[in-house]
Amino acid sequence: MEMKPLLSDIEIKALNTFGLFELTASHTYMHLANRMKSLGYFGMEAFFKNESDDERAHYVKLEQFMNDMNCELEVPSLDPVKSDITNVEGALVMAYDMELTLLNLYEKVYSSEVSGKVKVVLQEFITIQTGAVGEYGDLINRLKLTDNMLVFDADMLERSENEG
Repeated sequence: MEMKPLLSDIEIKALNTFGLFELTASHTYMHLANRMKSLGYFGMEAFFKNESDDERAHYVKLEQFMNDMNCELEVPSLDPVKSDITNVEGALVMAYDMELTLLNLYEKVYSSEVSGKVKVVLQEFITIQTGAVGEYGDLINRLKLTDNMLVFDADMLERSENEG
């Protein structure tokens, strides 16, 4: 007996799009980690490395769900990350914008004609994205309160070590 996919073509396409976004986010965060290290912000480097790992874990969640539905999540080629980020604020704003875009995409697909089983997965990712958008908004606001970037960076290193 041949096992058939338990998802529609539209659902498979949407989930593959999300897989691409999650891998791209991981790739982007690794780029930002390298950029922060080059700038001497080792706390931000650690923070973005953790973020990169989290995004990779999100991809794996999608892959596991697709496998459970007798489908296969693509492993797409990724474009190089190009940015002219030269400071922590620019990196945080870039991350905020990326997370907000992904939140909006998850919500858009959730509101479309997808099955209940896909909505359950999307709800989990909407919750994750809502938290990420809030976290980056908080970090941007907190950054505006400091006049000592080294203290901010040291706090981020401590935070990353406690979370990692």
